[in-house]
Amino acid sequence: MVKVEIERPMCISCGNCIDNCPEYFEFADDGFSTLKGGERVGDNDELEIKEAGCTLDAESSCPVSIIHVYE
Repeated sequence: MVKVEIERPMCISCGNCIDNCPEYFEFADDGFSTLKGGERVGDNDELEIKEAGCTLDAESSCPVSIIHVYE
């Protein structure tokens, strides 16, 4: 299993994660990125998935390094 996390308070809404991985990322109503099907833990979003896939591209494309993929 792979855990994906977004530190939402630091999101700058650039959309790189959504462009690189629309399967798992989208903009929430507040304009910040969120994980589709994820759960809010404090201020962050977390999601467990089988394989990292495009989430690694989202992680590497984030200009403020707030996406973390733990394999």
